[in-house]
Amino acid sequence: MKKLAFASLFIFLFSNLTSCTTDYYYPVEEPEMSGISDDSADDPADDPMDDPATDQNDPDPSDPASDADPDAGYITYYGDVEPILKQLCVACHNTTVHEDGVDLSTYDKAKYSFNDIIESMQEDEDDIMPPSGPVDYSIIATILDWKDDGFREGQVSAPDTGNTDGTYTYTADIKPLIDQECIVCHGATGAAAGFDISSYDKTVSQIDAIIGRIDLQTGQAGIMPTAGRMEEIKIQKFIDWYTQGMPE
Repeated sequence: MKKLAFASLFIFLFSNLTSCTTDYYYPVEEPEMSGISDDSADDPADDPMDDPATDQNDPDPSDPASDADPDAGYITYYGDVEPILKQLCVACHNTTVHEDGVDLSTYDKAKYSFNDIIESMQEDEDDIMPPSGPVDYSIIATILDWKDDGFREGQVSAPDTGNTDGTYTYTADIKPLIDQECIVCHGATGAAAGFDISSYDKTVSQIDAIIGRIDLQTGQAGIMPTAGRMEEIKIQKFIDWYTQGMPE
């Protein structure tokens, strides 16, 4: 009987031990990844951020800002200051003729002499520069703004190749030349030597004197602009316009 009771106890304990190790085991099924390959997440070629062709830091060549002029909206030496100095100063302050030791014929020399330029343009009547008399304040303001904008050098202007068909008008061809080469001294508010060529009628009425002055050689008395003879193509443009009847 003892053997039977012991055997019954052993079977009872063994069956309970087995249920303890299996009753609480619930296998978890892997979730279904429908339509997604197991290798897709590990493939760097599928990530657009890893594609060199889509580098977010590369400029878009179709974006107009990528070709924007860095000097746009600023006063620069070549674009604004050099034309003023050539008209008013360089004839007496260049590499060969440098009165009072001042040479304003290059960007670096003009920048170095900035204070002298501003002071001389605001001197008393006997010492003022240019000797022809006070300049319009807008000219002084332009030079002051050049300093405020950081003495930007700018880009050298492309040479004027002229009108391709050889015909010229005042509005399209001659006025831009006058604005560039002459108007600083010969405008409505500062008609040096009595020359005011700020309009079409005034230019036409004085065309003989204009051509006579611009056709002089550098160093000759009365040459205009005072800095020296302008480019031949510009002089020829005035002459051709005159011979074509000076169309407006």
